[in-house]
Amino acid sequence: MIYLPRWLDDELHGRGWVLATVMLSALLFSGWLVWARWSQPADAVQPVRVETAAPQPAPLALPVVADPVAVPASAAPAALPSCPHQHVDITGADGLLQRGCLSATRTHQSGSVRSYGTQAEGVSNWHMTIDAAGGQVISVRLRQGAIGTSPERLYVCDGVACQGASLATPDANGARALTLDDTRLQALPPGQRWRRPLPGARRSPDLAAAGSAAGQARPTVSVKAVLSAQPDRNDSALACAGRGVTIVNNQGAVIDFCALGGAGFEVADDGPTRFAFRDLEGRALAVAVGSDGTIDGVTLGTLSCRDTRCGGVSMSVRGDAGNPAAERSFAFSGTTLYEAGTGRPAATLNGGVTMPSQE
Repeated sequence: MIYLPRWLDDELHGRGWVLATVMLSALLFSGWLVWARWSQPADAVQPVRVETAAPQPAPLALPVVADPVAVPASAAPAALPSCPHQHVDITGADGLLQRGCLSATRTHQSGSVRSYGTQAEGVSNWHMTIDAAGGQVISVRLRQGAIGTSPERLYVCDGVACQGASLATPDANGARALTLDDTRLQALPPGQRWRRPLPGARRSPDLAAAGSAAGQARPTVSVKAVLSAQPDRNDSALACAGRGVTIVNNQGAVIDFCALGGAGFEVADDGPTRFAFRDLEGRALAVAVGSDGTIDGVTLGTLSCRDTRCGGVSMSVRGDAGNPAAERSFAFSGTTLYEAGTGRPAATLNGGVTMPSQE
């Protein structure tokens, strides 16, 4: 048995009711917790407090740079440069297309061959020359100048190999168009010299030999171009030195005929005397004169007039009119020539030609 001091015993008896009340309350609260826990279903969802992180700012989106991709030339061809005068489009065997800027066309006459030349212009290193005789293209030369360690290269075609190359008749101003429409040119082998073919020849001997050389690969290019050649009258080297004839056809084309001194005459046994003239491009103009000195007919290629339809033609003779070798001059003033077969007007002649003395 435990004995407490009197003062403590009196204190405990005085506050006992307080302690009893606290203990009873604790007992009741514990019982309520036990009842609440076991009275809920087994699958009841218990609330859980989830701690969430504070929202973070979204990262800055940067543009995505794709790796460069090579695009085939056939997919989207690059824009070709514009040229101040003329240009030639060149397609290699690999399909690569490039444009060479060319200068204005300069014309040079050598015998019966007329050469139309252009020079490289700007950053271009391509030069081109087209040769023609008798109104037909006989050769095309495309020269690529040396670049760095790459040597100069010459691409050519001759005669019938120059497919797609043409020389148009003069327009109303006398200018002529030279067209290359997918004309194929072959590279001349290194060290091989090119020789201009004679008019009417199919291919130059050197080029044919080069083409048949065994084991030699000859690069080929295809070219497109439309060049313009100025009228002959605008070029002092081509304008008629003396008298000439201006021919205007029914399409409005203007052609200058320079007779170059005449090609001679022929006397028929029982017909008129024909006086023939030729120009630098091989065109032939003939005037037939009867025994009585009258004009029987005029012929220019396939066009002609006869007798009274040859109006506007006159002849003057220096010396004996009965001598066919004497100097003669023929003048044309609105003389009309007609198409063969149809008889429709085709061209008008104005000007004059002189046949020098043949003695």
